[in-house]
Amino acid sequence: MWNTRLFQHIYIFYLFIFLLDVINLFWPNDSLYMTIGLLAMFMIAINFREADRVFKILGVLLLSAGCFFYFSSDVPIMKIPTFFAGNIGLLFLLSMLPWMNSVVKAGRYNQLLQTLLGGNVKRMGDLYVRGEATMVSLAAFLNLSSATISQDLLKKQLKKSKTSVRNRFIAMATLRGYSLALLWSPLEILLATSIFITNANYLEVLPWMLLIALLGFGFDSIIGKITFRNEMVKEVGTPSKLGKGSKKKLLEFIVALVLFLIVVVFLTNVLQFNFLFAVTIALFPFAFVWALLLKRRKSFFQIGLSNWKRQTNHLHNFIVLLLTLSFFTETLNASPYLRYLQDPLVALEGHQVFIMFFIQATFLIMTLLGVHPIATMGIFGGVSGLLLGMFPSVTLTILLASCAIATVPSAPYGLIVTLTSVSLKMNPYKIVWRNIPFSLMCGFIGILIAYCTLFLY
Repeated sequence: MWNTRLFQHIYIFYLFIFLLDVINLFWPNDSLYMTIGLLAMFMIAINFREADRVFKILGVLLLSAGCFFYFSSDVPIMKIPTFFAGNIGLLFLLSMLPWMNSVVKAGRYNQLLQTLLGGNVKRMGDLYVRGEATMVSLAAFLNLSSATISQDLLKKQLKKSKTSVRNRFIAMATLRGYSLALLWSPLEILLATSIFITNANYLEVLPWMLLIALLGFGFDSIIGKITFRNEMVKEVGTPSKLGKGSKKKLLEFIVALVLFLIVVVFLTNVLQFNFLFAVTIALFPFAFVWALLLKRRKSFFQIGLSNWKRQTNHLHNFIVLLLTLSFFTETLNASPYLRYLQDPLVALEGHQVFIMFFIQATFLIMTLLGVHPIATMGIFGGVSGLLLGMFPSVTLTILLASCAIATVPSAPYGLIVTLTSVSLKMNPYKIVWRNIPFSLMCGFIGILIAYCTLFLY
């Protein structure tokens, strides 16, 4: 009982830590950073029991490896707490994401999915293109809700189709479209983490990530159209023509997305904030102003406050993963064993293409083994100094982000795959099997674009 009551209000404690981290960002202080690290250790202790089994295993492995690396180093014991503080900013970003999702719901933009997905589409191949295009367009702000809403709508629209065909269609169109939207979305944690590691300029990275998303959409649309060319949509939906109100909402949505990108670019390029912090502090003010313009302030706070509390109260998995990952990365960098991790990369020095494929293979294999892409990215973050000596920061960001995000539809223990598995009553490994070719293709496109940027930076 006490444990339940504690976690109902734990968001206050987390917010206090996040604010301390913001203060330290503007006024760095060793004692304050030590305090943040000690509080981070306490966060791991109280959240470990609540975390999912996969994240517990990852946390134990990262802590064990971190302890091994620590004892091989000559770092004083008093410095240990600071090793846990590095990823507090990522947790702050995850905590703030519900505010953007809440204004989207308050403005009823999620209903656009129903309008865009519905229609007099007779061939499933044509519906595949429309469904994926809708996901790519709207998932940047709607995030996970875009996938769950679209899957429910497609289940109704295809209810007269053969179950195996319907499930394969939904598992491909929605998960692949969702991952394509993540490639360039400033709200995506994997993209934010890659920029955090490389310190690249988001404005320079954005056009290339959009190009990867566009190419991925183009190729996968052709694949989907061919795959389902002989399947007919037996359930006819609502008229496909967008009404005046829907067109206005779609235009509002696009304008809001562009304006948010402009705000983030302004904060990073003009005020010189780092990308992660810029996105985090822009979320609530931007969402609030948007809600005011829509005259939805009341519903925004009604939806947003409960969503924010719930999301922040249930950061168990990410707290265990990100904070133990911070400890692992810092101890690895202080350990003489770092060179053993660097050796394969040093051996490939001068062969950038092989290194790129090595990075892609590592992300995919680790994901299939149940390791979250953020954890894999943290490992590469541990050798970021070496990688940045081989690649420009923009190139490395494109490479890490595209290879990591490409694995999202193929992560057997990932949240989006798990939700889809429950929704379709489908084995998650069947979903993964359907999407591995896409992950490989998307990773190859990312490598190709990253390689091209080598000649520009």
